[in-house]
Amino acid sequence: MVIFFARKVSILYLFLIPTLATAQDERIADGYTEGWRSVAHTHPVKPSGSVRELSFVNPEDLRADRRLADLERQAEIRMVMPGTRAALMSEKGRVIFERYLPGKASAASTPIGNSVSKSLVALAVGKALCDGSIATLDDKAEQYVRGLSGTSWGNSSVKDLLRMASGAFRSDLSAASGFKNQRDTMANRAIYSKNLSIDYVEMMKGIDDRIASPGFEFNYSNYDTNALVLIVEAATKKKFATYFEETIWHGVGPEKSGAWITNNLGQVAGYFGFSATPRDWLRLGHYVLDQLSNSDCYSDFLRDATKEQITANWTFMKSYGYQIWTRCTSKSGSFCFLGFGGQQLIMHPESQTVLYVHGTANESAPPWRQIFERF
Repeated sequence: MVIFFARKVSILYLFLIPTLATAQDERIADGYTEGWRSVAHTHPVKPSGSVRELSFVNPEDLRADRRLADLERQAEIRMVMPGTRAALMSEKGRVIFERYLPGKASAASTPIGNSVSKSLVALAVGKALCDGSIATLDDKAEQYVRGLSGTSWGNSSVKDLLRMASGAFRSDLSAASGFKNQRDTMANRAIYSKNLSIDYVEMMKGIDDRIASPGFEFNYSNYDTNALVLIVEAATKKKFATYFEETIWHGVGPEKSGAWITNNLGQVAGYFGFSATPRDWLRLGHYVLDQLSNSDCYSDFLRDATKEQITANWTFMKSYGYQIWTRCTSKSGSFCFLGFGGQQLIMHPESQTVLYVHGTANESAPPWRQIFERF
């Protein structure tokens, strides 16, 4: 009888464990789609009231245009694949397709960017450089953030940090997380439940191995990004989220508020923590393309930021600019803001094309890049 009962229990576990895993995966996926706004500390960034207009392709025009009709068919196929919850693509501000996974995402969702957020930090660094808050990208971080003095990050120039070349440690490439190791990853996950109370500078001091001189070796590191956040705050004498709102978000012309996740000390998690509605992510892409087309300090910065500055050691990408992936599609001149789980914002200046995808699985990303390349 005991043996029979034990067998029943073991059979029950065979069914129960996958169910629990699936439920947990769904909670994480829902957290991505909601931007963790209900569970983590966030600093909202509000729109200015001047909304960037998006036009939408007429269904009749779409059916009559072979190229657009094929694109829509390919998009529908990819929406059926696991992992994609939202996908929008536009050309010169005209939305060609907009799709959401029913019951899981909508135009009102606020997807997290994950590491797409790193590229947004670079945008803010460029603004601080061009308004004179940062004197030059060759300045060392410790000139702005005294707490980083004597660390790999403090000895790094702003440009070193933009290129992920602090030399502090080698990240765990098997996890592709940007953290040093599993222990480091778990310590940072406390931010989701409002339990990360350690100052980022103190965290960085505790994991600095000084494995290379700054500027010589690419290493994908969340802390290089967070060092840039601290530099912007010290240089501008403003909270990073406030500075981002005033210099970037207002210029994007969003409909809704974005939000940055923070730790309990109010420090922005620049490496992953920005969320916004899908259409506002798309607007952000067009904002970047607009700025690139100008002739001023900021456009010069963006041109440098979106071309290769260092060879990357990442398994799926080898070309990196300033917190931005370059040569990431076959379309010459395109560049990508990419994040874990299949988050991507891809831009092509020549055609003024933007693709935004919100996903919950890394495998969902390459098929969408194929669509972008075919367009």
